[in-house]
Amino acid sequence: MSSQLSSSAVPDTSPDASPASSSKVMTPPGTESSKDAATNKSGCCAGCNEFILYDSGRKDVQAFYFNQFGRSILFISFMFLSLGVLQLANQAAGCPQNENGSYVNCGNKVYGMLPSDILALMALIGGLSTAAFMPYAGAVVDFSDHRLTFGRVCATILVIINFVQIFIFESTWFFMVIAQSFIAASTFMANSMVLWSYVNAPSDHDLHGITSSGRLWETIAMLSFFIVVGIVQFTSGWDSVAVARFSQALASVVGGFCLFLSYKRYEPVKAVKFLDNGKSLYIAGLVEIGKTSVSLWKTEPSAFVFLLASIFNEAAVSSYTNLTITYLAEQIQMSSTDIIIFIMINFATNPIGVAIHRYIARKIGHKKNYMLCVAYFLIIGVFLIAFVYQPSDANITYFFSVLYGIAYGWYYPSSNGYFVSIVPEEKVTELWGFNSFCSVSMSWAPPAIFIALNQGTGSLRLGLLGGIIFLFIGLCIAVFIPERVVAEKTDEEEGGNAKIASRAGPEIVFTAPFSPF
Repeated sequence: MSSQLSSSAVPDTSPDASPASSSKVMTPPGTESSKDAATNKSGCCAGCNEFILYDSGRKDVQAFYFNQFGRSILFISFMFLSLGVLQLANQAAGCPQNENGSYVNCGNKVYGMLPSDILALMALIGGLSTAAFMPYAGAVVDFSDHRLTFGRVCATILVIINFVQIFIFESTWFFMVIAQSFIAASTFMANSMVLWSYVNAPSDHDLHGITSSGRLWETIAMLSFFIVVGIVQFTSGWDSVAVARFSQALASVVGGFCLFLSYKRYEPVKAVKFLDNGKSLYIAGLVEIGKTSVSLWKTEPSAFVFLLASIFNEAAVSSYTNLTITYLAEQIQMSSTDIIIFIMINFATNPIGVAIHRYIARKIGHKKNYMLCVAYFLIIGVFLIAFVYQPSDANITYFFSVLYGIAYGWYYPSSNGYFVSIVPEEKVTELWGFNSFCSVSMSWAPPAIFIALNQGTGSLRLGLLGGIIFLFIGLCIAVFIPERVVAEKTDEEEGGNAKIASRAGPEIVFTAPFSPF
């Protein structure tokens, strides 16, 4: 599946996006799938098995679950690494340490930058490298027979670059920052592309069961990893750098092993599109993006305007909490332990946002629900800057952790559900790759604005304006998304495959509270 347009793959930018519909690969006649066999069993165990390991008798589904678990661990480990990077940056700049372990925002620079700009720099480099790499990665998946090999190579590089972070020291940390940003971001996305390109099911109902179970394994992976490393931090007395090393070691071993088990189960796949003679894969990927954009503008204006709004909204949402972590550490001078508690609260309150999405979307529709969610995100961003700006405001940040947890739990299902509702059912999977490309194409911009304003004015409060401006632009564009009237078919017309329900989009969503790159 391509990052731009693919009939066979569905990439995502973080471990919480999935399609609500897919190209269908039918089960051969006379063959009973493991899921069908499971439904013939009765009892609580059979129901639990379907919820946790839906249709797990298939090797490609097993691979999907292993991949979800492994990549989610590698995803969440960046949070601990970022705190270690901040500590090393402040030490290199010679900033004094407070009694609680945080560092004074002393104004000194390291490598020509303020320490508070380092995480934004990582997000900037990661966003640019991902946006540049996606057309090529998508073309490899679509236009070549090397999808499996490509996925294995990218997954291996992803694990290696995370393992290398174990050796982060005062003399190596800046090189590690550049390597992690440039390589990990693009390989993480490439692995996601390959993962979703293998997802298929004989019906929409089965597809939703598989992706829901996959999301559950994402949640289990992130929460269990976060709890284990959090306990180590609270009990060991290690500083943020030592915890970061432990985090990367654990993520590399566990995540790497799960990715190994995943790719061991995938089978080679032939190209789904044909490359013109003499055309490079990268050019083919760029051409696909252009063709898809023009086609959407002419045939599906609602989806086109939504994706235009999504470019700005996703850029702000994906980078906002990374920048907020910097803000809490440098502006509010919270310790790494306090920041971990902040993110734990964020995790715990995600389901509230999911519940709000379900209730409001059914009451007022997808468009108004989506716009209301973006407006909510925008408002709490303004309030954070307005009311939390000095160390004495530290306790207020936990209230904002709840607000942001609700925002993230609300945003992703509302965005995914709205997208699915305005795209023709037969094109949902085909356009999901393009949706993912749009979501990362400008992810570098808010961090760039953060760095520019912080470097120019020395104000972290002004630095956060980039995300707020992007949310405002995205909200204004969303106002002009035209309504799309769809004549839904009945269950009888659809063969009883529960397609109408799936059009509401993915609802069982546990969202990560920050972007890893």
